Amino acid sequence: MKQLNILIFSLWVIGFVHTQEKTHVISHNGETIVTDPSKGNNSYKRWAVFPKKTKDIRSIILNLKFQCPDSIRCADWDYVDHIRARQKNDSTVYEIARMLTPYGGFFQKDWGFEWQVDVTDFSLILRNEVEIDYIHSGYEDNKTRGWKVTVDFEITYGTPIANPIAIHKIYDGSYKYGYENDPIENHLVPVTIKANSNTSFSKMKIHQTGHGMDANGCGEFCSKYRDIVFNGEVVDHKDLWMECGDNPLFPQAGTWIFDRANWCPGYLVQPDEVLLNTVSAKPFTVDLNMEPYQTDNPSANELISAFVIEYEKANAANDVTLVDIIQPSTRVMHSRKNPFGGLPVIRVKNNGSQPLKKMTIVYHLEGEKPQKYQWEGDVGFGEETLIVLPTEVFSKKDTAQFHVALERPNGKRDAFSTDNLGQSTYQRPNILPETIIVYYKTNNKPGQNTYAIKNSFGDIAFEKDSIDMKPSTVYLDTIKLNPGNYNFKFNDTAGDGLEFWFKARAGRGEVKLLDSLGRAIKQFKSDFGSHINYYFTVRDDMPYELDNKPSIAVFPARTSGPITLDYFSNTPANVKVLIVDQESESKILEEHNYHNFSKGPLDYNLSYLPKQRYYIKVYVEGEEIYKNRIRLKE
Repeated sequence: MKQLNILIFSLWVIGFVHTQEKTHVISHNGETIVTDPSKGNNSYKRWAVFPKKTKDIRSIILNLKFQCPDSIRCADWDYVDHIRARQKNDSTVYEIARMLTPYGGFFQKDWGFEWQVDVTDFSLILRNEVEIDYIHSGYEDNKTRGWKVTVDFEITYGTPIANPIAIHKIYDGSYKYGYENDPIENHLVPVTIKANSNTSFSKMKIHQTGHGMDANGCGEFCSKYRDIVFNGEVVDHKDLWMECGDNPLFPQAGTWIFDRANWCPGYLVQPDEVLLNTVSAKPFTVDLNMEPYQTDNPSANELISAFVIEYEKANAANDVTLVDIIQPSTRVMHSRKNPFGGLPVIRVKNNGSQPLKKMTIVYHLEGEKPQKYQWEGDVGFGEETLIVLPTEVFSKKDTAQFHVALERPNGKRDAFSTDNLGQSTYQRPNILPETIIVYYKTNNKPGQNTYAIKNSFGDIAFEKDSIDMKPSTVYLDTIKLNPGNYNFKFNDTAGDGLEFWFKARAGRGEVKLLDSLGRAIKQFKSDFGSHINYYFTVRDDMPYELDNKPSIAVFPARTSGPITLDYFSNTPANVKVLIVDQESESKILEEHNYHNFSKGPLDYNLSYLPKQRYYIKVYVEGEEIYKNRIRLKE
């Protein structure tokens, strides 16, 4: 009977997959992007052919991939990049996406990362021949640094959630902020639009990031609010601030942990969306108001592009979409929460005109019996919600496909069921023994750190706060666990991890999980930002695994000369350490060899070298396994 259930479910899944037609339009395919220091921006215009206007589009997801270029290094700075679209024979240009580039100084040749943003609201203009312009800003050297960029539009065909009628550009520019004699509201003026006779509702879509640096840190490093005003009433209020210490792209070479004005380094902006209750054939007014602000010697800028899209009424009363599977997943955007064993987490969106009150969710790992969950809640039209499914997932396989299907929204047939189903790749979490040792060496700020181990249902197996902890001290906690799925969460309230190059005075700490013999079963990077989030499983029918890759770290990254290389490995080996010139790696400044070496700090003093950047490389049994940058400063 179990096999029959799985077979029926699998055939049902295949039917869904076959009815969801997709295509990809790639405007930039692994192109090397560099700055133009003479202008501060560099334009890469490419023509792409999108579906004809007669073809119904259900969704358009922009996939943006960054890699290190083949012949030069990854770029260093957090610059603002724009992706703009212009239809053939039309002069109007639309910013459809905005990227804030990462600090790439640490990234090696095999590095890559991918982001996504929904650009379906621009489906009116992403038709036929379209010029896609990738604009890379900045002034850094363009001969030795850059990015390899792929811009991929993933288009799913099918009945739209609602038919778009018109798109209006409301604001588009860099607006000076903080000027007493020229306040920003002189430029962010109200805009009045007459709705189309078929318009049922409208959506305001906003890209906004703060830049510049005055005495108060504005606009990049200061928190200000913004109001969206519709027909004279505030319909949306937002604090333009983003915490960066939990960025899934970590660590980075620069100040990636510092919170910023609605963006972080290494981040594809997720635009704000505000639904407007417009009335057909009636004029309406929209306005964007910034928090009042004035300062001496202002230099802040609010970079804003905003659009209003008019829509006909929603095409269905009951229409739910599976937007994403967050756990389990192998997507790099979810890497802080995976690999994973425990209660799955999904994101769904209500695309029906009726509030979503209930539905059935069917889910399972391949080869296992499907589970059914009768979900209840209240999600309005156009809104999204996270749902935690009530049954744990675990497979003895290294990987398996995880399937989810949404059924019967509000007890009714879903009008467009092709986007009700999805799958992700499950990676089995590490198997740990029943007895583990938490090795925690504090840095100079132990009061910022706490940690806990909880099972999937939130029950605490062990927790430790910072009371009575001393700086630069090793603490060992031996913990006995029952079989099950667990999460080890290590928090840093300052968001700067146990080390950060900009805060060298805070020192460096370490966290590892050891077995009862003192061998590493999991070693964590100390430059982790706000938290470590590690899922594992304890089993009495499977052997646990050791973390046999050597843990290597160098601190500080900026130094007047002294540095320490911390090395920890379960296996003694022949280790070689090289100090080389960054721009000419064949130029070896120092070489150190250690025989039958397994753990310990290694101290060097480079104060005699010229004040510039270097690489420190570590070879184990002749293989390069570590490379990082050191900056010698005055």
